[in-house]
Amino acid sequence: MKKVALISTGGTIAMKADESGLAFPTAGAKDLINSLPDIRHEILVDDIEFKNIPSAHMTIGNLVELRDLVVEVSNKGYDGIVITHGTDTMEETAYFLDLTTNLNIPIVLTGSQRNLSAISPDVVLNIADSVRVAADSIAAEMGVLIVFSSEIITAREATKTHKSRVDTFKSQEFGPIGTIDNNRVLWFRKPMIIEHYGLGKFESLIVDIIPSYLGSDSRIIRNSIRDKANGIILQGLGAGHIPEAMLDGIEEAVNLSIPVVLTSRVAKGRLLTNTYGFKGSERYLRNLGIIFGEDLSSQKARIKLLVLLSMGFSYEEIKYEFEKNYYI
Repeated sequence: MKKVALISTGGTIAMKADESGLAFPTAGAKDLINSLPDIRHEILVDDIEFKNIPSAHMTIGNLVELRDLVVEVSNKGYDGIVITHGTDTMEETAYFLDLTTNLNIPIVLTGSQRNLSAISPDVVLNIADSVRVAADSIAAEMGVLIVFSSEIITAREATKTHKSRVDTFKSQEFGPIGTIDNNRVLWFRKPMIIEHYGLGKFESLIVDIIPSYLGSDSRIIRNSIRDKANGIILQGLGAGHIPEAMLDGIEEAVNLSIPVVLTSRVAKGRLLTNTYGFKGSERYLRNLGIIFGEDLSSQKARIKLLVLLSMGFSYEEIKYEFEKNYYI
């Protein structure tokens, strides 16, 4: 019989409503396992308590602690690990684990959009599906995964797309890599980009995400510089453009050797490189020394930059690791 560890961190999946009608974290790993149907006769599931908090309260320190726990648990003879997690920051935790672990067993994250007191909660199905995936040996080849609404999505591609629907997590451009159907795990494709770096000194690092929008300027950038940020993620417009009023702040950050990584607020596609030449265009930014963040979202680019900085990577090494799949 396969053996899976379930690590609970809290989130909606662990919440019940009290007499006020508002939901709060109450259920632990053992409670979640006890809610499972007949799958426990097929797969042995052990409970491991980590936290019981909303995922909006997760910190960088929590990520490091969770990563250390996952590595520790992976050495105890389990065939896979399931992590229950709130949906607000699940994609960041999943991608962090993807970049900082390289284990020979599957790591699967799941959660729910409806708490245990809601009508037709999605708790049991998501956990049961995740346990099946974690017990599937092929899953170990796919990197860290998110399983939600019977779809299997890679940590790199997964993003929350709807505030309340139960099928919120999607790979918006490429679709799921597999599904759970009739209690079977079915695989469609294998991801081509899986990266592992390990983890260095992480907790003291600061990387800010700075949005751009009509009329934005350099004030937020200068705040990051003043606060001694170690890196900056620029969430640009379109295919890689920045308002002109932000450029002086960006140039100041670059001159101070702060790595600046460009992403876009547009969900799909990759950044252009040589199409536009106006001030603030993608070509202009590239000539300044801005690093291009491929197709990563701003929040995932931040996680990747934090990991690379923790490992002591130089500017040139960081640039290569961000751009190697599309721009080199």
